[in-house]
Amino acid sequence: MLTEREQDTLDFIRHYIDEQGRSPLVSEIAKGLGIKSQGTTHRYIQALVDAGLLERHVGRTRGLHLTEQAEPVPLAAVTLPVKGKIAAGRLVEAVADESEIDLSDMFTGKGRFVLKVNGDSMIDKAIMSGDYVVVQSQPTARHGDIVVALVDGFDATLKTLLINNDGTVTLMPANVNYEPVTLPASRVRVQGVVVGQLRTYP
Repeated sequence: MLTEREQDTLDFIRHYIDEQGRSPLVSEIAKGLGIKSQGTTHRYIQALVDAGLLERHVGRTRGLHLTEQAEPVPLAAVTLPVKGKIAAGRLVEAVADESEIDLSDMFTGKGRFVLKVNGDSMIDKAIMSGDYVVVQSQPTARHGDIVVALVDGFDATLKTLLINNDGTVTLMPANVNYEPVTLPASRVRVQGVVVGQLRTYP
């Protein structure tokens, strides 16, 4: 069983390889996770090696490689028929369309998880209380991404991330009744980026 920081390290390495097509340097892992000590980063990496999730090739600059054990098990496809298009504006004739949509492509993948939304701070982004958001687990995000953020290692929140030029970030709500919160970037840890949304009706 991995600790939270070991899992963060594994998630960062997975995401980096997916994005860059190569393994990260230890210094890049440390920077991505907000760790000041490379010695601490080496300790997390060694824990992953000991767990059989990572291989380290000594002597190579980018010598970290995920093992087969670290690769998520592929999920079976979940498909639903797409019957056509429906107007949400003016009345128009319904057009039949007998294709299918693969929900596994939309909502599953490496490091994805689901959270149930509790609160109305993101309603202007059409994210309502009671909705489910699909989150890609990763320790970094781009300016404007909707993220799951952990503040001071304790308070988790769903907000739009704005990256400022002065070393701070702003957690921006999508509801005029809530104020934006601007904090030093070191106090905010990205847990993941929202990639999908689900809503059920009674």
